[in-house]
Amino acid sequence: MHSYRRSTRPSSFKTYVDIVEFEERPVDVPEEVDNGKVEPNLLPGEIKIAEANNVLKFAPLKTNKTGISGTLFVTNFKVSFVTSLPVDSKEAELHERSLQSHYLGVHDVCLSEVDLVYQISEGSTKKKRLLYNAPLPARVSGLQLVLKNLRVINFSFKFTPAGEDVRIGQALLHHAFPPSIDHLFLSCGHPSPFTGIPEFCLAQDWEKELQRTRCPNWRVSKHNEFFNLCSSLPTVVVVPRDLLDAQLEQAAQHFQGTRPPVWCWGALGGAALVRMAQISPNISDKISVTKSMGTLQRRKLEEESQQQENRMMGLVHRCHPKKLQPTIIDLDQKLPSLKDLQISYIKLRELHTPDDPTQFWEQDRHYFSRWESSRWLSYVSKCLEVAQNAASAIAHHNSSVILQESEGRDMSAVISSLVQLLLDPQVRTLRGFHSLIQKEWVTLGHSFCLRLGHTRNQPEEQSPVWLLFLDCVHQLSLQHHAALEFTSEYLLALWHASHCSLHSSFMFNSVNAKYSATAVLQRENPQQPVYLRPVWSWWAEDHDWLGGEQNGSSESVKGRRSAARDLFLNVHYIQNLMESLAVSGALGRLRDPVSSAHHTWHRIQYLLGDSGPLPYDPNAPVGPLQIDASLRVDVALSSLKPWHECFSGWISEPSVTINEIDSLSRQSTTTVQHWEHVRQIYYTIKSHLSETLTNGVAE
Repeated sequence: MHSYRRSTRPSSFKTYVDIVEFEERPVDVPEEVDNGKVEPNLLPGEIKIAEANNVLKFAPLKTNKTGISGTLFVTNFKVSFVTSLPVDSKEAELHERSLQSHYLGVHDVCLSEVDLVYQISEGSTKKKRLLYNAPLPARVSGLQLVLKNLRVINFSFKFTPAGEDVRIGQALLHHAFPPSIDHLFLSCGHPSPFTGIPEFCLAQDWEKELQRTRCPNWRVSKHNEFFNLCSSLPTVVVVPRDLLDAQLEQAAQHFQGTRPPVWCWGALGGAALVRMAQISPNISDKISVTKSMGTLQRRKLEEESQQQENRMMGLVHRCHPKKLQPTIIDLDQKLPSLKDLQISYIKLRELHTPDDPTQFWEQDRHYFSRWESSRWLSYVSKCLEVAQNAASAIAHHNSSVILQESEGRDMSAVISSLVQLLLDPQVRTLRGFHSLIQKEWVTLGHSFCLRLGHTRNQPEEQSPVWLLFLDCVHQLSLQHHAALEFTSEYLLALWHASHCSLHSSFMFNSVNAKYSATAVLQRENPQQPVYLRPVWSWWAEDHDWLGGEQNGSSESVKGRRSAARDLFLNVHYIQNLMESLAVSGALGRLRDPVSSAHHTWHRIQYLLGDSGPLPYDPNAPVGPLQIDASLRVDVALSSLKPWHECFSGWISEPSVTINEIDSLSRQSTTTVQHWEHVRQIYYTIKSHLSETLTNGVAE
């Protein structure tokens, strides 16, 4: 990327600046102690682009009232505010819960996190949005950053030397909104640790999934090896056994995005879950036919497309061992459009990013009515309803389900993933959930770059489909508190991580786009290997990328990950595992390698013990599909709850009632006590095993 540049951290910088009434009286900023150049901590390949001294950073919802002073930097990776002053407790808490704390300090913001940039003025409530292609004024009095995680940060340049404010603004606008994904800082030059999560880019990954689900009459095709079939699908796909590759290629031309029906999951009875695009409305464009084509020719092409669609559905029908008719669900008809979803999200963003306390309290009076008017929970409810109907067709009627939508890359990923969560216990584990996301979202080509707005191109195509799915899983976890191995806090961490460019899992529109970006980066830096790091590597990471203490934080990577286990792993799920060992004779079978008790204990050790950095054993074989552990979810709006931790997480005074605050406080205390109880049981069992082994008791 660029030459590595090491930074140093000064022993002290500035004293605390108490800005009680910023508008009414001047603020005395003490002189900087001259003990060396202040620099941000830089990753390998990261370079500093601009800096501004004597910058004031204000706490959320306390604009121009409470702030700290420091130096603001823009690098090719982040916006970094360097200060030796105390860290706001809210910022420190939420930073500890993030997956990007390996790469970012408490006062750092990844450039790809920036959603909107405004120019703000002292003593005025007006603000002006700044665009990447618009000129800046000669003097910038302040900047407001609205982040994609619904956080607002305000910086004042009142005491900043002239010119530095403009350079910061120019660098920020240029690098936070790049023209293409390869302009982002994607690689820090070191390979990621082994994660044990299949990428589903190899035939063997799909073959293992076919074997696990024991779904017959499907095969792995390598016909897309060079993305000649479809640029947004992986190099290998699972298709009906009777479909020849030549027929697959011919059929693909008649579907939007050249995405034919592909298998993604199956049940033991033979029912398959299939994702399929709609037939192309502009088939003439795909075979280079001019716009002057006659009506007869167009009609003939439409008929051919319809025949191909019917033929593909017929093949799915014949794949079923009992030749049962598949259930076809048109998601374009049943679910909100991408535009509707984006409008809903914008309403929630406006509700949860107030500029000042006055606006906050004004919005707070109508908080729940505005939540309702956004229709977000209605869309969550509808997704859960469609997923539950699809799961019921598979589980109760042994019917294959075909999920059909435009290009089959957005809502089909939501519904397919939810169906598997409802039916497949393996997917509810942390490792299984990682594999699910890798398969359904990353490898099968959800347009993360486009939908999350990682570049400045096609803003009209942005839509929070990924957040919608995470919220659906959050609602599922609320109704089945012991069913998932991971917590809602981990879902929130994944949402935040999807905006960090070093988590490559959520940066690209497809596997092909990832390969292309990697090739571009490698050509630009032929002497340095380019390594893209999947988000799953966080669990195995043992390197302190920040190079020691940063901005007052001295926690090690190991300490952060250990604390995160209690936050990200579901204590109720683990307790259920332990209770399964309470049946008669189970403890006596813990050392029997073929017993279920042995495998359960082995898993508990990986979750609670110190045997390895991962919360699962990547070398353990994935168990076969179970058929008697399906879940049901209440999709009524009255049973769904706003995800306050996600949407209100950065608001200092969340829009919840006093009773809810007390309830959350009690819940937090109860969770800590619950973990202590579970660990006591764990150590008791370990002690029992140690004693029986020492005494020579037969296990």
